[in-house]
Amino acid sequence: MDPFAFYGLSRRFFLDEKELRRRFLEKSRLFHPDHMAGALSASQDKALELSGLNNSAYETLKDFHLRLRSILALEGVLAEDEQGALPQDFLMEMMELNEGLMDLQAEPDPERTQALEHALTEMEEGIIEFARPVMEAYDRGESVELKAVRDYHLKHRYLDRFRENLEKARA
Repeated sequence: MDPFAFYGLSRRFFLDEKELRRRFLEKSRLFHPDHMAGALSASQDKALELSGLNNSAYETLKDFHLRLRSILALEGVLAEDEQGALPQDFLMEMMELNEGLMDLQAEPDPERTQALEHALTEMEEGIIEFARPVMEAYDRGESVELKAVRDYHLKHRYLDRFRENLEKARA
């Protein structure tokens, strides 16, 4: 399902969130089961299905990373299983952080944990720098190569998993 089409919106990385919420609430009222109380069972089932689609589309579009992933999938840039090779330079940068994480798992140290968190935050802030101009151009309707956005998505997922492992090492 294309959540953008469901709401009659253009595919955009940076949405007007108030407009999205307005359309969500409009469809929520339209598909609410109370409106179908006296309707045939098939109509009630259809309203329930549309209500579920409304909730799913809203959850996807209100979250930036889910919205990004949705656009990449709809544009055929992201395979269904999201397998994609991370850029080699990124993996080399992550090697040092991964070694630091393994050290923490073996021997917890609050100062090293804080240093790793700081390095991770800097990486998270830095990885979008190449993708943002492409996303902005896409939103303006320009024809763009979405590889930089796909790479950002894959890197972000990797960093999310790293952060989860860092939290586990802290516990």
